Amino acid sequence: MTYQQRIDRGRPGCFLFLVDQSWSMHEPIGGSDIPKAQVLSETTNDVLYAVLIECTKNVREDPRHYFDVGVIGYGGPDGVAPLVGDGKSQGLVPSSSLPSYARVVTREKLAADENGRYRLVSRRTMVWLDPVWQGSTPMCAALRQARQLLKGWVSAHRDSFPPIVLHITDGISTDGDPRRAAAQLRKLGTADGNVLLFNLHLSAQNQETVYFPTTPPSHSDENSRLLFEMSSELPMSLVEEAGYEKQILPGARGFVYNADVPELIDFMRIGTATTGRVRAG
Repeated sequence: MTYQQRIDRGRPGCFLFLVDQSWSMHEPIGGSDIPKAQVLSETTNDVLYAVLIECTKNVREDPRHYFDVGVIGYGGPDGVAPLVGDGKSQGLVPSSSLPSYARVVTREKLAADENGRYRLVSRRTMVWLDPVWQGSTPMCAALRQARQLLKGWVSAHRDSFPPIVLHITDGISTDGDPRRAAAQLRKLGTADGNVLLFNLHLSAQNQETVYFPTTPPSHSDENSRLLFEMSSELPMSLVEEAGYEKQILPGARGFVYNADVPELIDFMRIGTATTGRVRAG
């Protein structure tokens, strides 16, 4: 069976985030007054911190190398570019090095109150990614760069759980049909399975959310169909790791459309569920 490999320092996992930084990310999310770019950056920072904690088995020790992690932004000031690391890292950094690329700041963050509503509160946090909105949406170029980056990784980690790519966007590709680039990315793999590509569409409206469907939504537009077709089928092992086996059907795609804050958080939780596969040592 595939997608079963445990994760340790000899066989690390890999997370790659593809984040839309185009101009439309300045729009507020879900009818709120909070820009989508801010929600995306804060949630990504929280997930990176959660990965870091999972790799820290003792408070007196430095984090261990259980994962390689990358964040590629597209549409911002640099077009398509890695957002975490330096020239030597070439886009992927070991989890043991994540703290060296972060800033520790006090800032307002989204948090749920006792009624489940999200509001801003002041907290000290580690920051890798800042909110950005600029330019067009070169989605195809971002997917191609992701493939180039992961091609070397899967070759060097044949026995590892395959990389998981978490793509978050709010718009339509401005550099062509992204399905071909997505298919080429998904063809990469290790002995444990192919690369998993999950897609989430952030909404600026209070619309119905399409949550990990098994078929394209009946009311779907061209953009939602493209993202559905680009998305990998969710391995049930990941669904079970995240505790969602009763909510997500077998055959569901790693795709969420018209997402607001809760759906973005759930998307990240399921996409990074392999942190539960870490084997200490």
